[in-house]
Amino acid sequence: MDDQHLIFLSYASPDRDRVFEWFDYLAGKGFAVWMDKRRLKGGQNWDFEIKRALQKATIIVVFLSANSVDRRGYAQREIKAALDQARDKLIDDIYLIPVMLDEGVQIPSELDRIQVIKPEDGDQMQATSDAISTQLEKLGAETARIQGEAELRWTITTHKDQWDGLPGYDSSYQIPRFHSEAYPHVSDITEMVRGYLVGQMMSQREVKFDQSSDHLNFGQGRYRRQNSWEASCSEPKVKERVVTIAYTVWWYGAGAAHPNFGFQTFAFTLDPVTQITRLQDLFSDADAAFAIIQAEVRKHLLDLSFEGMTNDGEPLKLLDDQVRSGTETWDDFQTFIFGDEGIEFQFGGYQVAPYAFGPQSASVAYDALAKLMRPHFACALGIDHLQYDHQVWPFPLSDNIEVEANESAVESGRQAG
Repeated sequence: MDDQHLIFLSYASPDRDRVFEWFDYLAGKGFAVWMDKRRLKGGQNWDFEIKRALQKATIIVVFLSANSVDRRGYAQREIKAALDQARDKLIDDIYLIPVMLDEGVQIPSELDRIQVIKPEDGDQMQATSDAISTQLEKLGAETARIQGEAELRWTITTHKDQWDGLPGYDSSYQIPRFHSEAYPHVSDITEMVRGYLVGQMMSQREVKFDQSSDHLNFGQGRYRRQNSWEASCSEPKVKERVVTIAYTVWWYGAGAAHPNFGFQTFAFTLDPVTQITRLQDLFSDADAAFAIIQAEVRKHLLDLSFEGMTNDGEPLKLLDDQVRSGTETWDDFQTFIFGDEGIEFQFGGYQVAPYAFGPQSASVAYDALAKLMRPHFACALGIDHLQYDHQVWPFPLSDNIEVEANESAVESGRQAG
């Protein structure tokens, strides 16, 4: 199944038979639809696979009924997960599509501002199909616009490898292939990223040299006796003349208690094409930059509340010790994305939060970091204007930000004007 634009169906268990009809209808329309009872195979870790599909989903269709609204469990958690991810979407994106299966169902407060497809609206299946098509067309147009403005084109392909053994392995990765007339060496980005991914896939094959029937046997379901590894990427993020490729990496070792996940990112300048391998290399004063990043990220993480998880009725919060231990050094901040407004940091399982809390992220605005950046990186990101002290314009601050403009500099600037 091509899951680059995955349509996830969220429902309460008692509504399964009704939702089967929607699955068949939408799949018949050519959409890549994911529903646990149609996609999960025997022996797979259902909790992990649902979380993985949720994070990869382009659109989530939530079915509302007396069963789902009055019932605690996965339907509510999926709605919350969808809303959390929707924060990163544009205001007019159709990311979450609520469908009311029963008339008169009370709509959860979390969905108050989202248009619900109701029974009285007519053909609900067609309306849902139209909403999905509208969003996918919009995404395609938006990607084409971004690629045109950046003078950078890409396509994403998937590569798979598997082998049955004790243990076996099932591996896959997605790779963006870049093309550009403006940046003739941009194909090197594809080769650099592909080299890393192929190396990871090769390491999965090493189980052929380490077979064991002590704890695994062919009487077990295949998914219990095989290692799994998958690297799925989102659309590349272009910020002026810098491109970031972000991967979510999922893995499971045969016989382990549960699977795990993490993140891997790659960042490159486009002119010239070079890799940004360490975030600290962007700054003329790396120590000052680290202090800002660490403080901002810690504050954001410790201010989070998890409404769906409570202790004596109080929303749970992340533990101070775990947040601090996961943000101690530059090595803890090497999974980053250059976003529109700031640098976005990703934290995988266990780094700053218990596994049950899922992945965490935090952003630090360019405003807080620009004056500490080396000029060529600030220019590549299109934030060099933030390096200037507007009171003494057009004179930039020097690399040593402790040097302040004095009255004579102001006067010199006036005379030069």
